Amino acid sequence: MQTSYRKLAPRQVQALTCRAKGLSNAETAEVMGCSKANVSNLLTECFFKLHARGCPDAIATAMKHGMIQLCVLITLLVTATGSGSDLLRPRLPRRAGQIVRIRNREDLV
Repeated sequence: MQTSYRKLAPRQVQALTCRAKGLSNAETAEVMGCSKANVSNLLTECFFKLHARGCPDAIATAMKHGMIQLCVLITLLVTATGSGSDLLRPRLPRRAGQIVRIRNREDLV
């Protein structure tokens, strides 16, 4: 079953693109020339139309379906660190042979 997504309005695309660049709601409002409440409303509509739970999910879905451009994020990665490799590295590298044990719920009581 394929999920259909409603088309985003130009202002919604602009708000979501600003969030993809890492801007806060206040910074996005300044760039777009509107209030923070307006940005919040635009993003909420994006979440509804894309069946997303938050910004990362909405950005990923919009990129996957061509609603916002991937080149914006690649440019951000390259300019943020010079090469982008630091952001692509895992945050907590695992040691070779390290075992992670998960307790049963009964053990926690």
